[in-house]
Amino acid sequence: MHNNIKYYICPVCGYDKLDEPPYDEHGCSSFDICPCCGVEFGYDDFATPHSVLRDKWVENGMIWWSPNTPPPAQWDAETQLASISGQ
Repeated sequence: MHNNIKYYICPVCGYDKLDEPPYDEHGCSSFDICPCCGVEFGYDDFATPHSVLRDKWVENGMIWWSPNTPPPAQWDAETQLASISGQ
């Protein structure tokens, strides 16, 4: 059986297993919360750019945010962050 699950990437931390896109094709936010960095799309990033939220996450130690969703096996914040560098 082929796995057709589509995941989306957090524009703040680069976590690549979001179930919903942070924003749809019309620019409407999902109001979902990234389990990695804790940003709520459409709320936390309403007036604060993703780059500023990213800097805050990095300054706070790039700690996994969600107590209910464990990080992926062998999760590495620096590798994840490097995947979106330059955004």
